[in-house]
Amino acid sequence: MIAYILKPKFMNKLRVTAAVTLCLLSFLQLFTQNKLPYNVSPKREMRGIWVSTINNIDWPSQPGLGTAQLKSEINNILDKVERMGLNTVFLQVRPTADAVYMSDIEPWSLYLTGKQGQNIYSRNFDALSYWVGQAHSRGIELHAWVNPFRVTPKAEYDCDPQHLSARRPEWMVVYNGKKYLNPGIPEARKYLIEVIRDILSRYDVDGIHFDDYFYPYPVKGEVFADSAAYLKYNSRNMSLAEWRRANVDSVIESVGRMVKQTKPWAAFGVSPFGVWRNKTDDYRGSDTRAGITNYDVLFANVTNWVRNKWVDYIVPQIYWESGHAAANFDVLSQWWAQQPHQGVHFFVGHAVFKINAGQLPWNNPNEMPSQIEKVRATTGLEGSVFFSYRQFDRDLLGLQNAMSESIYRNKALSPLQLNNATPDINILKIKHKKDRVEWTVDDGLKSQVRFYAVYRYRKGDDRFDFNSGAYLYKVVDRPFVTLSQNSKSRHKYVYRVSAIDLYRREHRLSEGVTVKE
Repeated sequence: MIAYILKPKFMNKLRVTAAVTLCLLSFLQLFTQNKLPYNVSPKREMRGIWVSTINNIDWPSQPGLGTAQLKSEINNILDKVERMGLNTVFLQVRPTADAVYMSDIEPWSLYLTGKQGQNIYSRNFDALSYWVGQAHSRGIELHAWVNPFRVTPKAEYDCDPQHLSARRPEWMVVYNGKKYLNPGIPEARKYLIEVIRDILSRYDVDGIHFDDYFYPYPVKGEVFADSAAYLKYNSRNMSLAEWRRANVDSVIESVGRMVKQTKPWAAFGVSPFGVWRNKTDDYRGSDTRAGITNYDVLFANVTNWVRNKWVDYIVPQIYWESGHAAANFDVLSQWWAQQPHQGVHFFVGHAVFKINAGQLPWNNPNEMPSQIEKVRATTGLEGSVFFSYRQFDRDLLGLQNAMSESIYRNKALSPLQLNNATPDINILKIKHKKDRVEWTVDDGLKSQVRFYAVYRYRKGDDRFDFNSGAYLYKVVDRPFVTLSQNSKSRHKYVYRVSAIDLYRREHRLSEGVTVKE
């Protein structure tokens, strides 16, 4: 009856709305009724999230917050990350050649303190130390995300006198209204290495992370003015493109080597643009038609870094939907998965910011869960990283609930297992005491433990599998776990524990202790 009196244009809108609603309901039903196969998730999987500090995108919410509010925001972020089943935070600690941590090399960041170079906090509070401690207490890794070459967000910028642009203006290149560190100057590259060494020596971070900003994204009609450095430092008579790629290679190789020398259990990884080269330019490239590529435009020869094992992991930013005409998610994820890995881990960066933001393909509530599951099902890919945290504070068409209730319902350990010679770390004794399960390890090996993996299963469950993610109950950084009491059920559960060392290697599983809950 109503259909006959509605205008055709309104009816079209109604049909679209009904279709989207039906799709959303079907999606929520799939992911909330636990109809996915038993033991669907792997025991080791990257489940990461980027937390941006530049322009206060994700944290802190605004510059100059007091200590109590900073701590509150950090705890709220990590609580949500834990609820969604994620296990790694990539925190931007050096947004514009300044620091959200204590440094004798670079000034305090404007985005943290409100004025670059100004420290408004006492020595009793260190934001990055607090981040690391709170992340680890939740069984979450924290990687320090560094922007290597971006120096200022605009050419005219109120910089502290100790800022790099003020101290070494001869190292700067102004491009597209911003200042960049010139990668072609050897002293500038060495400076960057020392900045990262400083972070590693001061903080118990689990890794160093670069994003996709190497040579800047091109702007029509502008030239990156590095010709003087090219003439001075091009001793091997390379073309400009070859020389630029060699400069970036030098940074990646040097950082990778320095990380292993300074803190060998810390991982070094890069999140490059999603397309290495198009097949039309190189038969080894992907079947894409991207206008920008790592190799030709950003001078980031990612496959060379992998081939030489200069990095521990790669997270290509595949920020397009499945079926995209020029850069199909399915094509690109398969291309990266099929590259020779040389022991390097490959993850996928996802564009959460596009969900429900006006683009028709991203109004489909199944797009992102489908991407996550495709990555999970693809040999050669070991997980996902999402940009960025702020997006999870808005309507993502049910993604948050799908992650916490189904996709990431079971916990997962980081897949970044690095080579090491750590002695066996055995759980010596495990017992139930009041409202928690406790255990001990050899006192001499405690410093080698990063986390403990806690397994839990119903007594008599003959499906228990140590290599499965289905029974991984919690990941903690201390030798006990608090029990969740349920006076109605009072079933018997078995708890078993293993140590995860600094290199992310898992050691022998303990004996079981039975608890009635």
